[in-house]
Amino acid sequence: MTLNQLRQQLDKKGNTPNFCLSDFIAPKDSGIQDYMGAFAVTTGINIKAVADRFAEAFAEMMHYKFRTELWGYSDEDFSNEELIKEDYRGIRPAPGYPACPEHSEKEKLWELLDVEKNTSMTLTSSYAMLPTASVSGWYFAHPESRYFGVAKINQQQVENYASRKGISVEQAERLLSPNLD
Repeated sequence: MTLNQLRQQLDKKGNTPNFCLSDFIAPKDSGIQDYMGAFAVTTGINIKAVADRFAEAFAEMMHYKFRTELWGYSDEDFSNEELIKEDYRGIRPAPGYPACPEHSEKEKLWELLDVEKNTSMTLTSSYAMLPTASVSGWYFAHPESRYFGVAKINQQQVENYASRKGISVEQAERLLSPNLD
């Protein structure tokens, strides 16, 4: 399965790189065995405000389990304040959010995790998750991984993205409209 991501195209000072989520996973031909995780969690249909917080807390708990037990790359002992500041190693970006703003990549999460079979979650035609108190995304363990926003992208990246994803440029422009320069 290929995950299609976008690279920042910001005019940065000095040697500050423009990030892409693929920067935080070893290239296939590097010889390095690397991993990333996927998650889709929901609290089901409940009182919305409480349910949203439970869904986020569940995603955070699963990220903790990956860091400390399943992958075991962290022997952290953080206070609640440090956890809230996300001082730990690794990130859990979600399709539709700043680091991977294109929502249709959720379809790959749904396929990989067989989400509809294993949960009560579904995707609408516009890629919204139901129940609304649901969270999905990816786990990255790379020690230098960080959250960032892709922001605006140029037409060349749109065309490249469309080609990699196997869709028309017009469809890519529709999916990426908030990020078009």
